[in-house]
Order: sequence, then structure tokens, then C-alpha cells
Amino acid sequence: MKIKMGFITMSMCLAILYFLSSQQASAIMVGLSTEELTKASEVVIRGEVEDVEPHWSMDGKTIFTSASISVKDVIKGKISQKKIVVEYEGGEIGDIGVRVSDVSPLIKGEKIILFLKSGDSKRDKQNEKIHNIVGSAQGKYTIGDDGIARKSGFSIIKGKEVIDNNISVDALIDKIKGVK
Repeated sequence: MKIKMGFITMSMCLAILYFLSSQQASAIMVGLSTEELTKASEVVIRGEVEDVEPHWSMDGKTIFTSASISVKDVIKGKISQKKIVVEYEGGEIGDIGVRVSDVSPLIKGEKIILFLKSGDSKRDKQNEKIHNIVGSAQGKYTIGDDGIARKSGFSIIKGKEVIDNNISVDALIDKIKGVK
């Protein structure tokens, strides 16, 4: 009887662990306000994701993704290019994938507002100018057909009240432009 109960208990624990590990986890973060994101960013843009391409890092140990962004509007800062490259950790190549809990992946065709800073490319290209998203998933807004900017892909442990989510694009842009 003891062996049977032990087997049942162990089976249940394994089933629970399997269930928990198969669920998509989201990062738990401290909320960043629009003002904090704006101040930490070199540039804030409104644009559309044209292409998304995963790559192996130069050392071959991790996967990252390069997204080509068509810049529709520069809300803060200065960039002269109409197309920029944004890189972030994670992606899928063949049967191998890396998912990073505090990254909200960019999707081809998606309309977005991004808070960005310049960075070094993980690709084997010298002097390639790329951008990284400030605040991980918090630095990305997806713009819906209804004109509302939304965030997703993370959970807030503290500071939920400072996050602008489900906000009209015009109101969000006004807030960003109002930050000194």
C-alpha cells in the first residue's frame, strides 16, 4: 500500500511539474512609467515590423532575433533612417527555440511604438547599427486597428498603476512628447 501511494504521489508531482513547465511563463517586473521609459530611451518610434529573422549568436551559443522596422514617425530623438534593425534575445531556428520571459517578440506586419537605445549587433557584421528595446517587454506597444496601444508579455509585481496600457495612440504620443 505504501509503495502504491508513493507511486501515485510521485506521478502526481511529475504531472504537475510537466504542466507548469509547459505553460508559457511571463516575466515578473517592476512597472515602468511612460516617463521612465522615455527618459531611458535615445529614440522612440512608431513603425511597422517588415521582417523578422532569427540568428545564432557569433559564438553559436544562443539565438537572437533581428527585426527590420519601417519607421513611420520619430516621436523622440533623431534617426535619419526610414528602416532600422531591432535585435532582441530569443527566436526559433529549425527545431531549436529560445523563449525569453521578459521579451515580447516582434511579429511581421505588426504596428508598434518602441522605446529604443542603440546597441551592438550580435551578428557577425562589423559596424552594423542596431537598436534594443528599453525595458524589455515594457518598451513595446502593439497598435490595434482601433487606435489603442497595448502592452503584453509580462506581469507586474509592483508599480502596475504607473503603466499606460490600453491607451489611445494619440494620448500616448502626447505623453511621450511631454517628457522633458
